[in-house]
Amino acid sequence: MLNRRWHARIGLAILVMFWSASLMAVTSQIPPSSSGTDEAEHEALRKLKAAYEDAVGNNHIDALSGSFHSDFHGVMVTGRAVNSFADVQQFWRDIRGLIGEGGRYTTTVNPERSVILGDVALARGTTDDVVKTSDGHEYRFTTLWTATLQKEGGAWKIRSVQGTMDPIANPFVREFEKRLLVRVSSGVGVASLVIGALIGAVWQRRRNWRKS
Repeated sequence: MLNRRWHARIGLAILVMFWSASLMAVTSQIPPSSSGTDEAEHEALRKLKAAYEDAVGNNHIDALSGSFHSDFHGVMVTGRAVNSFADVQQFWRDIRGLIGEGGRYTTTVNPERSVILGDVALARGTTDDVVKTSDGHEYRFTTLWTATLQKEGGAWKIRSVQGTMDPIANPFVREFEKRLLVRVSSGVGVASLVIGALIGAVWQRRRNWRKS
């Protein structure tokens, strides 16, 4: 019995030594870490982030023309589809029209570390946005976004992007609800005046008819 246990222990020790030696042999064949190269790629992606923040804050969206892939497509935070950089420019013009002359839009991009797979990078994160309209209203909100970037001409370009925000608990919905309530209240007031005037006119006609 003791001999069997002894032999089993010896066999297990030999097996462990064998696997350890195999692991060391395989490990020695792994090329040196490419973390330096990866970090350079991540730094290039971070420059896109900085360029986007600057373009939005200074209302210079045209400066991003070289950052979009030739086969770009996306969905903006409003749910609007864009299929080219020209669409993005038009979207931005429409947003600026809503903000008004003298208004301001600033954003801070908070990305998670991207996953780089060859010439494709998968990115996601949030943005902290502040909109100040020309009439003095201020809106603060957070959006969630995902993006795919792909190298084109040796540089990272935005291939696709999608943004979203809470469809109910966001400042724009609350503002629109407030405006709707004001409109409804005003409409009810006007309708009451009109109905009152009509009733008064009918009543006056009846009185005149009785007198005649």
